[in-house]
Amino acid sequence: MFTKTLKASALTTSALLVAGAITAGVATAETLTLNQYVLPKHVVVKDGTLPFIEEVKQATDGELDFKLFTGGTPLSAQATLGGLQAGAVDAGMVILTYHPAEFPVVQYLNDLAAPTGDTLVVAGAFNEYVMTKCQRCQEEFKAAGITFTGSYTAAPLNLVNREVYRTSEDLAGKRVRIPGGDFNSRWANHFKLSPINVGGSEVYEMMNRGAVDITLNPAAILQTHSLGDVAKSVITLPVAMHRVSSPYVFSAESWANLTEQQRRAVLGSAAVAMMRITGAYLKESEAALEEAVANGIEVIEPGEELVASMSEFLEGDLETIYRNAREQYQIEDPEKIRDEFLALIEKWKGIAEETGRDPEKMGERLREDAYSDLDVSSYGL
Repeated sequence: MFTKTLKASALTTSALLVAGAITAGVATAETLTLNQYVLPKHVVVKDGTLPFIEEVKQATDGELDFKLFTGGTPLSAQATLGGLQAGAVDAGMVILTYHPAEFPVVQYLNDLAAPTGDTLVVAGAFNEYVMTKCQRCQEEFKAAGITFTGSYTAAPLNLVNREVYRTSEDLAGKRVRIPGGDFNSRWANHFKLSPINVGGSEVYEMMNRGAVDITLNPAAILQTHSLGDVAKSVITLPVAMHRVSSPYVFSAESWANLTEQQRRAVLGSAAVAMMRITGAYLKESEAALEEAVANGIEVIEPGEELVASMSEFLEGDLETIYRNAREQYQIEDPEKIRDEFLALIEKWKGIAEETGRDPEKMGERLREDAYSDLDVSSYGL
């Protein structure tokens, strides 16, 4: 069953070689290997994973620890799911939408527009829904041979521009780099943009030589990829919120080998880590925008015309999303799922207000409201 996602024999071979190379890192069951393809200075590592590891260690009285691998060694973002299935690592960060055939409901949930610009609210609602209300999600994870422990929500995707653009008319005909996904392609077509799907590492060079006019990214890319040197404006239109990067996905076998106390420690720490990472992403993008203004880059709040056009797109695109859910993902009740998800969005708007949008406090609420009731004797098994 698990081999359906191992689409190339090369991946299986690579994963097995990696497993052999790091066997020494898992000499005891108490030290697990954790693969994260991002660099050590990335917010996922410094704000989420390092505290997570320490908290789990303390909660288990030192009985459970992790050997952390970063920077795409041994496994890249695309290869991590296959590596988990092949036993190359015990846990790792999986971008679930890289595997829509395996996780169609999660893909659908990520496609849905959220009626809020607050990523902390979206992260809380998404995790509570997937962990406690989405039985099919859990069945998909089980079929793929993994255990899900939560996802963070990245900062909203904004328009980072080579020149100064303000209106839909300004955008028409421009070449926009999108981070993949049918939703982003449909959005680009609505605004009469020409979408280009390239990796984030290529954006600087392409924008510098005029091959890309706009990139759809969190504003932090101005700093993380030096786009502040070539961009002249940012339109803070929240086009989409990526909410499906899951940093602590466990292989089913490794999860089953944990004691119930260890599983409880992992889940409790993961809940807070998801909100910490989400908050850190926001803080990073806000800092990038402040620096952009100081450096003469125009930070443009979208005008009424642009907002209206975005609303028109979202309203018209909903039927496409429903149709894709039924035909492509075989989801019989996409409207019901959306209604349940939006109800949780409203709940988490209230929690955000109660906690002052403090990521730590919101993480504690996520642990209390969603994770604490999970049965660790059966969850993920």
